[in-house]
Amino acid sequence: MKKLILAVVLGIGIATSLYASTDISSIRGSTEFVEIGNTQARMVDVLGNPESSFKHIIHDRKGWPHAAVSYIYSVNGQRYTIVVVDGKIYRIIWER
Repeated sequence: MKKLILAVVLGIGIATSLYASTDISSIRGSTEFVEIGNTQARMVDVLGNPESSFKHIIHDRKGWPHAAVSYIYSVNGQRYTIVVVDGKIYRIIWER
């Protein structure tokens, strides 16, 4: 029974670490940086076309909904999700 509990705890720990993500303020392309607040056009200029994207709704601190698009990029073997709201970069997530 102890081995089963230990296996479950280790399995949950490994699964959590695989899907951990961190908010960051900028991402480096081949020669330039993209930062929170930059435009979507700058993001495409620096990083190129994304691997994929999807539309969704996010809520601000006051609870108001906003249309958002998340773009998925792989840069130097690292996976990033860039969330764009109203044509500007709202959030950059590094998935590790």
